[in-house]
Amino acid sequence: MRLRLCTFNIENLFTRFDFSAFTDTRAARYLPEIVQFYGTFDGGDLTGFEEFKQMVQSAAIAQDDDKRQHTALAFAEADADVYCLQEVDSFSALDRFMAAYVRKIGVDPYPQMILHEGNDPRGIDVATVARDIRPVMTRSHAPVTPGWVRQTDRGTRLLEEYPLAKARAARLRGANARIFRRDCVEIQVDVGGVPVSLFNCHFKSMSGGREATLGMRQLEAIAVREIVSRKFSDPARALWAIMGDLNDYRMAHVISKARQDDGSYSERLKEESESGVDPLLRDGFGINTLEDLAPENRWSHYYAGARHKTQLDYIIASPALAARIRGTPRIIRAGMPLRVPNLETPRYPRMGWDRPKASDHCPVVVEFRI
Repeated sequence: MRLRLCTFNIENLFTRFDFSAFTDTRAARYLPEIVQFYGTFDGGDLTGFEEFKQMVQSAAIAQDDDKRQHTALAFAEADADVYCLQEVDSFSALDRFMAAYVRKIGVDPYPQMILHEGNDPRGIDVATVARDIRPVMTRSHAPVTPGWVRQTDRGTRLLEEYPLAKARAARLRGANARIFRRDCVEIQVDVGGVPVSLFNCHFKSMSGGREATLGMRQLEAIAVREIVSRKFSDPARALWAIMGDLNDYRMAHVISKARQDDGSYSERLKEESESGVDPLLRDGFGINTLEDLAPENRWSHYYAGARHKTQLDYIIASPALAARIRGTPRIIRAGMPLRVPNLETPRYPRMGWDRPKASDHCPVVVEFRI
């Protein structure tokens, strides 16, 4: 039986507008670009605030409508049985997106929808939707703490092997002791009578600098590995996959600023000595399913600030599940903006130079034979 999995960070699927972003510099980074253009509402005169609110709401709704049509096209192209999604505001937002955008482009219903409220202060959660595959159990791991990881010799040893993660764990105390910046949601699905466990994750972003935040992502990866190790007596032989936006990479394709004679840009491959995903791949614990692709074809995200393409989105399978890969994994790039260099993939209609776009991440799709 086919099990086609997709992980997709659908970028800020909100059904609300956060007006505090006009006074909070950090929150302002998440405003739609057209709203950022209007600047900050200040001056102390509140008589025009309601009119101002209506103006920015209308601008945001118009821009998001274009974006969500492209998001739905990327969703449909993946044609997955189970999607692990990141950056979903609420169950209501997910339900509305599926009804107002995905269904209207002719996609069959996805009646199974799962969302647990996690730890993110902006309220973005991970969510799962499924069609023809029945989830039989879901569990949030949002409360996991360093103390929980240290309950086993295995967890303690992993912390010792990653000093940056150990240092971050030591700083998590009291009310701020939770490891996951969002969550690790476990979903067990039934595939023709065979149980397969999926772990939907969204690790700490690189905001603040990759090196400064690396330890936090390694700590999250250690916690996920410990969750999987406790669930299965022999993880290598069990059927499971860790999916999501893990916000770190093991290599980057750095793109030149100057064009070549043919109009393209040169790219060079830069390998990293450490990554936030290392604990999940160490000693063959999990297999990065995109390693079936050539290194230059594994990227799922383009960061214009550093002019590099990287893999941030993963389907990491157990050795037993990786052995059941059918065909070639896919990274769907038709929803990327036109500004991505050296990308000749045909885009969806009305794609923009920077926006509208489907997301700042590409869907990653892998099919298995169960």
